[in-house]
Formats: sequence, C-alpha cells, structure tokens
Amino acid sequence: MHSKKFIVSGTASVNALKKYSVSDRGILDKRIKVNPRYAGVRSRTNTGFNTHRRQELEHEIRKYYKVRNDEVFRRIPLADLLQLMVAHAEDSRFVESYQYATEAESNGTEVPIKYRDEVETVVHKMTQFQIENKPKPPDCPYVIIDVRPCHEYQEAHLATAVCHPYSKMSRAVGWESQDMLMYKNHPEFIIVIYDDCEDIAPEVAATLQHRGYENVFLLSGGLRLAKDKFGSPLVTNDCSTTLKQEVVDAIARQLSHTVLPPLSMADASDWWAATSKLPNSAQPSDNEVLPNPSTASTGRQTSRSQLKSRDGQPVPPWR
Repeated sequence: MHSKKFIVSGTASVNALKKYSVSDRGILDKRIKVNPRYAGVRSRTNTGFNTHRRQELEHEIRKYYKVRNDEVFRRIPLADLLQLMVAHAEDSRFVESYQYATEAESNGTEVPIKYRDEVETVVHKMTQFQIENKPKPPDCPYVIIDVRPCHEYQEAHLATAVCHPYSKMSRAVGWESQDMLMYKNHPEFIIVIYDDCEDIAPEVAATLQHRGYENVFLLSGGLRLAKDKFGSPLVTNDCSTTLKQEVVDAIARQLSHTVLPPLSMADASDWWAATSKLPNSAQPSDNEVLPNPSTASTGRQTSRSQLKSRDGQPVPPWR
C-alpha cells in the first residue's frame, strides 16, 4: 500500500512541476533581463588570435572575396594597389620638382642672339619628329577600369578609375577602349579590373585573358572592400584621372593603420601579426594589470595568517 501511494504521489508531483524547473524544456526560452550598464561588457576575455577572432576573419573573407580554383587571371590586393598609387604620386612629384629646377637653371643661361633662332628651329623639328614617329608611353604605370554600368560609376568609384562597362565586351568591333589598347601587354604597366563585390569583374578579367591580355589583374574585394575599410577620399565621384596631393597624403595615412583581410585562412597568422602591431589593436597592453583570482585568494590567506590569536600563536589559514 505504501509503495502504491508513493508511486501515485510521485506521479502527481511530476505533473505539478513548476514552469522553470530543471526538468522543464521551456527553461531554454527564458529571457534574461539585460542590464544596460553592462551591455558593452563581453562575457569572456577576447585576447590573442582565438576562435572568436578566427570566426570573424573567416566571415570577412567570405564577405569580400569570391576566390575560385579555376581562375585564369591574377589578383592584386587592395593594399598593393594603394601602395603603387602612393609611390607613383611621390615619384611624379619628385620628377616635376626636378624638371622645374632644371628649367630654372637653363633659363638663366642665355643663348647668343645670332644662334638662338637656329637652336629653336632644330629643337622644334626634333621634338616634332619624335612625336610623329614614337608613340608617347603612358605616364601612369597602371590603369584602373571600372566595369560597372555608367550610372553606378558616376555615383561612386575608386580614385583615378575610368569607366568601361562590361556590356561592351560582347561587341564584335570596338569593344576595347583607348586606355586598354595603350596598356595592353606592356611589360611595365598593369590593367586592374574591379566591380562592386566580384560579381562581374572575374568574368571580364577571364575574357580579357582569353583575348590576349597578359597584364590583367583583378582587384580583390572590389569597391565594397574599399568603402568599408577606407572610404573617402579613395572612394569618390570625381572623374579625374590624377591624384591630388591631399588625396595621396590621406590614402597614405589610412594605409598606415589599416590591415586588410587576407585572401585565405592560410595567411591568417601573418594577418594577426600585422594587426597586433597596430597602435589601436584590441590586445591588452603590458602595463595593464588584470585581476587574477588565485592572487586575490592568496592575498586573503596571507592577511588571515598574519592575524594572531589571544595567546600569540598565528591562526592557521585553513580556519
């Protein structure tokens, strides 16, 4: 009898469980009230290249890059392109200053009057002969081609980029622009193709590669990566093909404290090494002292052991 009553009472107690007891599956749906004072505090320490940072890096790689195993073209990282742009702008400024100084020195030495006309005539003929018989090479070692539609190019594009919509690639005649013909297969120049997020540009780069362009590079990440990591003045609506000095200085400053995500997780260690060297990295500094639970407990034990009882004997720390 007692066992039956015990079973019945046990069954009744199971049916009368509270809403959020240990056996209730609905406890997983219980909402915990968030304290706004500690809303920005993370639940765990986020230091070093841990699993959380690795997942964030994998998410960025999937967001910006669409690398395929059967690509026939080469890629150029955004950081390398920006370094090339800054270096070319600095070299151009140095050459201009040198030419200005040379012209100032040559203007100081005057040619005698009876030979001046003959010298000017010879120089003019030689200059005209060189212009007619020798094509002038481009001043810039790179050309950036935006293959998006024209209205998207006018809204925002990379600085010094030119527009050549991908729809022109389907033409039988006249599908090449003047810039493409000028830079085609030049040993010292490159052609950089980009779009918004690598949707159209890989196909255009592969088509150019199959049509005989050997110096075509795809900009990894496209315009989306430039917008998110740099923004203005790298991304602009100005159609000028030359970089102003203030734009060059701004790009150089942004490049000095920005580390872009790598193409694959194989370079994750190099990315973290470069990120940890930045002044605004999220690593704890050496001067920062973090609380240690073992140190705190040891301190309590030490202070307790220093206490003495009435008879002068030290109190054991385990009491």
